[in-house]
Amino acid sequence: MIIPLDKLLTYNKNKYIFSRATMEAVEKIGNMRSFPEDDSKWKVVPNILKLMLNNDVKFINYEEPEKEQ
Repeated sequence: MIIPLDKLLTYNKNKYIFSRATMEAVEKIGNMRSFPEDDSKWKVVPNILKLMLNNDVKFINYEEPEKEQ
């Protein structure tokens, strides 16, 4: 299996932000040196998840302060 399920299940940060960052990374696969070039490259999302869970692709979350009305 491509996705390291043990890491995914024990991920203890905001999973929504992680999912959004993963989808943003899918849009940028052309810029990733560590993206596989073998027969599994057509499985884009599982490969990106694996890279992000193994910290091969890093994302930084800049939280914006909430606006008061």
